[in-house]
Amino acid sequence: MLSDPSRSRAVLIGTHTYTELADLPGVANNIGRLRELCCDPAVWGLADERCTVLRQASREAILKAVEDATAGAADTVVVYYAGHGLVDPHSGELHLALPWSHSGPSYTALRYEELRSVLLHPSGGRPTARRKVVILDCCWSGLALDGLMRGPDVAPAVAVEGACVLTATAATRQALAPPGETYTAFTGELIRLVEDGVPGRSDLLSMSALFEELTAALTAKSRPLPQQSTRQTAGEICLFRNRAAVTAARRPGQDAPPRVPARAAAGGTTSPGGRVAAPARVRRPAACGPESGGPQLVPMALTETLTVRLGRYPVTHAQFGVFLRDPENARWLPAAARAAGTDVDDNYLEGWSGPECPAGREDHPVVAVSFPAARAYLAWAGRRTGVALRLPTAAEWELAARAGRTGEWWREDIAAGRVNFRGSHAVLAAVGEFPPNPYNIGDLLGNVWDICVDDTGSPVLCGGAYDTPAARLREQLSPRSPAECRGNVGFRCAGDM
Repeated sequence: MLSDPSRSRAVLIGTHTYTELADLPGVANNIGRLRELCCDPAVWGLADERCTVLRQASREAILKAVEDATAGAADTVVVYYAGHGLVDPHSGELHLALPWSHSGPSYTALRYEELRSVLLHPSGGRPTARRKVVILDCCWSGLALDGLMRGPDVAPAVAVEGACVLTATAATRQALAPPGETYTAFTGELIRLVEDGVPGRSDLLSMSALFEELTAALTAKSRPLPQQSTRQTAGEICLFRNRAAVTAARRPGQDAPPRVPARAAAGGTTSPGGRVAAPARVRRPAACGPESGGPQLVPMALTETLTVRLGRYPVTHAQFGVFLRDPENARWLPAAARAAGTDVDDNYLEGWSGPECPAGREDHPVVAVSFPAARAYLAWAGRRTGVALRLPTAAEWELAARAGRTGEWWREDIAAGRVNFRGSHAVLAAVGEFPPNPYNIGDLLGNVWDICVDDTGSPVLCGGAYDTPAARLREQLSPRSPAECRGNVGFRCAGDM
């Protein structure tokens, strides 16, 4: 559902002129156009008084406006900031630059934690909006050079419970305010998507859909990639109508399709027996291009200069079935591969009938595949998609699963209901039924073990499965042989950029 404009608020904050830092003229244009779009009834439809614009504002003015908007929004509050960012050299905390901020002392800027605090807990016991969206188009500015805004990966550090946080940069990358362009690089693409809409998407653009489209658009332009952190079901928040959607006209008297009621406690609840109850899950479309049988790939920065692409979900039964129906892959049909007895064992694709998977499992991760069978699929899918595909390394898998977090990050995923393991759903689930992690990659922990490779190129299993206890989700296992096929082991794709 679209966030109700009569019960929502937005605060758009922009600092474009500085006394000590480089000016960012595109930021002023960002704010003006975003306000027009938020108030446009064809896009969202906020009333003028429900959309607060702050240009060149003080710390006190920003915090008061955010607090008032949070307490005054019964549905959704949106907070957008564009400008320079500063990172405290001692604490590593993010600070939002004010017009008179310096690149060195962070006390001249607004500490992001203060803004986060008023989002969560308005003063005087006032209520807080039940849904929150934070959009940050900022990075470090101490080394800003002619339109560059340097910055770290900030999304995990600025997460807000029950909120979607969307940032302009990923780890160790630079955000851009290109000289001569009307808007900054990140916000310019966001504005274009909202102005033009996205063909092929539904009538409403969710925050997860916007993130996917932003990533694709910025990748195509070789520009810094955004990052998103979602808590609970915040990725499904819809702020904007999709202007490019094609809605079939209904006949008079024809009823709208039935709506599926939302289930409470998206992060899961603890039962009296101590188990984590299955979280509310949202069925997403199968991660497969029907014309290619290939996966959706998520760009992920390994270093400042090296980026890889990782499958958003494990390869599904339907995708593997397309592979089996290609005559060139006849040797990988279940009976033929088992009879050969070299690359698979007798458990290979148990329950399949030729190239047809078990009924109702089309959008579930393919299981009972071997190391050679997975590599054969990747070589074939790579030829069809024009992307050289391979298995992820264990190090790449770890980086994707950690998603920029430190400490016991897996406990956060379990608490947020992102993991299908023995203590939650405990049976194989379709891809996308459990929320993705902060890098927007699903089923890294739980559902199925991922076949990866170690430093020697040998197979290693990562991430646990639907029948794995919580204490073992972080283990890495070695199969008994490359040909071994297990009913709780699948794989996902990786590709170099």
